Amino acid sequence: MAKDLPRRIRWVACVSALLAGTASAVCLAHQPLHIPTFQCANSGALRVTCVGTFIDGRSAAGITARVFDKHDHLVYVGTVDSQGHITFRKPDAEFHIVFDAGQGNVLTILGSEMT
Repeated sequence: MAKDLPRRIRWVACVSALLAGTASAVCLAHQPLHIPTFQCANSGALRVTCVGTFIDGRSAAGITARVFDKHDHLVYVGTVDSQGHITFRKPDAEFHIVFDAGQGNVLTILGSEMT
């Protein structure tokens, strides 16, 4: 039955199942666990630190992070370190961070969503 669904719908259903802890073998067999998760927070002195992993628990080391200002101008590009961390200067105004893990796995975090 899962094979009858379009690939994108299967992917969304599998991710939902994984997050709920009820993933089936079909989901695990057809979807790589290459989906990044990140938590970003103000780390003082106008700095932002983000920590990332993949949903299978591996470090998100090597993922490219791009920071854009409210006008979508690129203000920073960096790579997540071997510990899964990246730190950058906090932009003066609204911003968002785009983490690109490849294979269509892109995560965007708004600066307003950070703690």
